[in-house]
Amino acid sequence: MAGRARAGRPQSVLWVLAATVVSGVSGYLVIWLVARSLGAADYSVFGVFWSGLFLIVGILFGIQQETTRSTADSVAHDIDAPVRSSMWVFAACAAIVVILSVGVTAILWAPATLGVDNVGLVVQIALGAGGNAVVATISGVLAGAGLWRQLAAIIAIDGVLRILSVGVVLGAGGDTASLAWAVILPYPISLGLVFLFAGTSFQHFTKSGLAYRRLIANSAQTMLGASATAVIINGFPLLLAFFALATEKAELGALILAITITRAPVLVPLMALQSYLITRFTVLASPWRLIGQALALICIVMAVLGAATLFWGTWAFASVIGADFALSTSALVPLVVSSGFVGSLCVTGPALLARGEHRSYAVGWVLASVVAVGMLFVPVSLEGRAALALSLGPIVGLVFHLAALRSATRQGRRA
Repeated sequence: MAGRARAGRPQSVLWVLAATVVSGVSGYLVIWLVARSLGAADYSVFGVFWSGLFLIVGILFGIQQETTRSTADSVAHDIDAPVRSSMWVFAACAAIVVILSVGVTAILWAPATLGVDNVGLVVQIALGAGGNAVVATISGVLAGAGLWRQLAAIIAIDGVLRILSVGVVLGAGGDTASLAWAVILPYPISLGLVFLFAGTSFQHFTKSGLAYRRLIANSAQTMLGASATAVIINGFPLLLAFFALATEKAELGALILAITITRAPVLVPLMALQSYLITRFTVLASPWRLIGQALALICIVMAVLGAATLFWGTWAFASVIGADFALSTSALVPLVVSSGFVGSLCVTGPALLARGEHRSYAVGWVLASVVAVGMLFVPVSLEGRAALALSLGPIVGLVFHLAALRSATRQGRRA
C-alpha cells in the first residue's frame, strides 16, 4: 500500500518534458536529414511511410490513455482490487492483432499511397506498430503510477536510438526500406532497456483489477477517439496522398514536410503530455481553470509562430531544407494557425477522459476527422484543401468537446 501511494505522487513532469524535447528534436532531425538526402519527390514516399506508421501509433495511443486512466484511478483511490488481468498479456495480444490487421488491410491503401514499387514497406509498418502496442500499454501504466523517470527514459531512448540508426543508414547509402527498419527498431529496444534496469519499480502496477473485457471495451472507445485524432495529427499526410495526382509528387512531399514541421511547436509537447494531463484532470474538482490556461498559452504560441512564418517561413524552408521544399507563406501560415485548433483538442480530450467521458471524447475527435476528410473533396488546390481540413475539422470537434465538458461538470456539481 505504501509503495502505491509513493509511486502515485509524480516526482516531476519535468522529466517527461525533458524527454519530450530530446525525442522531438531527434524526430525532426530524422525528418530533416531524410528530406535533404532524398529531395521532395522521393521524400513523399518516406513521408507517407512515416505517416502510415504514426497513424497506427496514434490510434494505439488510445491504449496508453486507458491504461493511464485505469492505473491512475487505482492509485488515486488506493484500490487493492483482486487481480483480473495482466497488462503484459493485454499488450502482447494487442500487438498480434495490430500486426495482422495492418497486413490484411494493406491491399486497400498501400499501392495507392506508397506506390506499387514500395508496398514492401508494409512489413516495417506492421512490425513497428506491433512493437508500439506494447510500448503504449506499459507507458500508460508508468504514467498512471506517476513513474515519470521511467516513462521519460522510454521516450528519450526511443528518440536518440532513432536518430542514431537513421544517421547510420544514411551514411551507408541505404534505401527507403533500410530507413524504415531504422525507424521502427527503437520501439522494442527502448522498452527492453528500461525493463532491464528498472522493471522491478513498475512490475506491481502491470497487474490490473479490471477484467480483460472491461479493459478491451474502454480501450476500444479511447482508440476510436484516438483513431480520429491520428487521422488529423499523424495520418493526414497519408490521406493527402490519396488526393494527390501522380504529377504532384514534389508538391506532396513539400506539403507533407510543411505540415509536419509547422505543427511541431504546439503538438509535440501536447501529445507527449497527454498522460500527464489525464492524471492532472483526474484529481481536479473542476477542469476549467487548467483548460483556460492551456488554451490561452496555445493562442499566444499560435500568434507568435504565425507572425514569424509570415515573414520568414518560405526563406527558412528554402535555406534549411532545400528550395524544392519552399512553399509560399499563403500555404504555410494557415498550417501554423491550424495547429492551434488541433492542439486545443489535445487539452479538452484528456479532461473528458479523466471524467470517464470516453464516448464524448471519441465523438468530438470523430466529428473533427469526418469534417477534415470532407474538406479534402473541396475543389481547390492541394494546399488549400489541407488548410481547410486541418482548421474546420478541429474547430467542430473543439466546440463539441467544450459542450460535453460543460454538461459533465454540471452533472458532477448536482451529484
